[in-house]
Amino acid sequence: MTRHIFATLFLLAQAAAAFAQQAPVNKALQLTEKQKAETIDSIITTINNRYVFADVAKKIETHLRKQQSKKAYTKITDGNQFAAVLTADLQAAGNDKHLRAMFFEDELPVEKERELMSIPDEEREGLNNMLMHTNYGINKIDVLKGNIGYLDIGVFVTPELAGEKYAAMMAYVAHTNALIIDLRNCGGSMSPDAIPFICSYFFESPVHLNDIQYRKNNKLVQSYTYSYVPGKKYLNKPIYVLISKNTFSGAEELAYDLQNLKRAMLIGQPTGGGANPGGDIRVTNHFRIFVPVGQAINPISKTNWEHVGVQPDTLINTKLALYKAQKLAMRATIATTKEQIWKDALTEWVKELDNNKPQIKQVAFELKGYDNAKEVYVAGTFNDWSNSAARLQRKGDKWMGLAESEPGKIRYKFIVDGQWITDPANIQTESNGPNTDSVKIVE
Repeated sequence: MTRHIFATLFLLAQAAAAFAQQAPVNKALQLTEKQKAETIDSIITTINNRYVFADVAKKIETHLRKQQSKKAYTKITDGNQFAAVLTADLQAAGNDKHLRAMFFEDELPVEKERELMSIPDEEREGLNNMLMHTNYGINKIDVLKGNIGYLDIGVFVTPELAGEKYAAMMAYVAHTNALIIDLRNCGGSMSPDAIPFICSYFFESPVHLNDIQYRKNNKLVQSYTYSYVPGKKYLNKPIYVLISKNTFSGAEELAYDLQNLKRAMLIGQPTGGGANPGGDIRVTNHFRIFVPVGQAINPISKTNWEHVGVQPDTLINTKLALYKAQKLAMRATIATTKEQIWKDALTEWVKELDNNKPQIKQVAFELKGYDNAKEVYVAGTFNDWSNSAARLQRKGDKWMGLAESEPGKIRYKFIVDGQWITDPANIQTESNGPNTDSVKIVE
């Protein structure tokens, strides 16, 4: 399996936050000034040639050159740290969360030019094997109490490889009274065909979902649902989509499309705000960047969710979103069923839900020192290892902040200017594969 596969899934399963935390820091290759300069030069050339907005590409170039002149990268020799800092600079200058740099210690092979979201022939078998081992991005399929279908999706993949699995998934929940699609930790789609395929189960006739305006040749590509899908469609029944700040890219599109077409209710928090599709490109022997090459345009809103995120219909703490969706789903069934026994059972289950509502606690974090740091975050099991959800503020000689968690044991790390570290003031740790996390108990 090639590095390209890992890069694609790394970016699009924004398990990116969790994966970044789990990935061991690479110390073997020490970057030289020449390598860093070549990387920046190549990134600038690639951005200017491919990035969706030519004027923004120039702003990015100006910012990177300014950082070079300030010697902002001089002390960095670790590849992962250099990628993290470059990513922060690219996103700050471009105001685009899709922009990202990635480092690989092993030398990357030279590639043929291709469509960015296409699957190279030489990688198809390896990609299919990896997707098989990760259940094609499907984290969980279930039928919850109250006959509510539940789908937890981590990443959407091409129907070319996963179409049969998606059809089986939809067949499993076809009999349910309502459907919950959990996208709270879904980082996007690795194929432009995945979202239209899934959405086709929710509409009788073809509907216009989205347009992509590409910079290259000013090409416009429109996407519609299909009149036919394998198996039974899921029509005329409530759909609830759970979203969070970790919901990104193609996952945002699915939520945005269904919301604008009034086919689903969105529950949770505003999403990450990445609407411009693209793909990853090799820039040097050891670096790739993800470059957006098109702009999404919704046919109803005439705009998209870039920068602002997809807004929920019901704003609620994301840890309460599933509870809220279950409650709404059962109440919807109570309102429509004519079976008194079923109605009574659902009424009791709603009471049971309320009696077991998830408890949310405020957890304080502090990190002493690091007075020269620009940004400090805390990430852990309480926020799905998001590297941007819980930012700490500088107060005196400490970085301090609050995060929300359910009671129980949590694992966490601090992120100091892109570097993941354990809590120096906490001796309680746990190993997680090659990584070590700090541990604390939330009462």
